[in-house]
Amino acid sequence: MRYRNRFVFSASIVLVAVMAAVAIYFLFFDSGAPRDAWEAFLALSLPCGVIWVLIRIGITPSVEWDDAEVKVCDPFFVYRAGLDKVRLLGREGGGGALELDGIGVVVPWSMTRSIFDGRRANRARRDLRHAVLRAPEAMGADAAIPATRILRYGWFDTLVVPLLSAFVWALLP
Repeated sequence: MRYRNRFVFSASIVLVAVMAAVAIYFLFFDSGAPRDAWEAFLALSLPCGVIWVLIRIGITPSVEWDDAEVKVCDPFFVYRAGLDKVRLLGREGGGGALELDGIGVVVPWSMTRSIFDGRRANRARRDLRHAVLRAPEAMGADAAIPATRILRYGWFDTLVVPLLSAFVWALLP
């Protein structure tokens, strides 16, 4: 089963599309074409940075689980562990947290409580809780999956390069 906060996902997609459209409008239609490549690079650096943040925070976080394993994709890390290595922790008014043997406490970004929660989010939390509680008797001793934490990176991380380059250029004497 996979859970992703649909409202945040949809809102992020819309914001990314609007930000790209506004950047293209101001870059090419409002004041004419850019005079040189560096001007276009600077004009696109801020939208690229905003789009990177929206992808990291709104689009990619998710929680996936099956009968043997749970995978939590947070903005910067991916956590994987066998369901038998997961312990549920309650957080008063803030959703749930997971304690993974060998890693520590993990708060799934996409399952934290927000004003956009609904029946779907509560059902996903309940299904994950039931999967974790059933795991020790369902899994055999030979099916041990070690807990891992991996740094997330992808194609969208290249969107930070124009923003960082613009900052470096602005700080040069």
